Amino acid sequence: MVSINKEKCFYLNGIDKRGVRMGDRISISFKKGDDESVVLFSHWGGKSFLEEARKYVKELKEERKRSLMFPLDRLEPETIMVDFIRHLTRDMSRVEGDLYLGKTPEDGDNSDNGHFVIDLNE
Repeated sequence: MVSINKEKCFYLNGIDKRGVRMGDRISISFKKGDDESVVLFSHWGGKSFLEEARKYVKELKEERKRSLMFPLDRLEPETIMVDFIRHLTRDMSRVEGDLYLGKTPEDGDNSDNGHFVIDLNE
């Protein structure tokens, strides 16, 4: 049996010693057919991060109907990921530690909410 001194432990089961949650980790990727983008991880985004990605794709598809947006209109997963990151960071002067990329869902921490693949064909 392992004994943990909670007074000295800063982080235990996702809660720090002040009772503050330490993250709401999640990861997403975009997929179309056999092509899948890199994985985008968010430390704090949680399920709202997933909902923002779904909303972004829905709005992008609506915009595609009204105008050409080469190469976005081809819905290539890697291009969509780049533009989604642009969308997320448009008001930031610098991208801080909340976001990072990985090649696969195992390349980072998505332990709170898991990994989600957003199918661009739907």
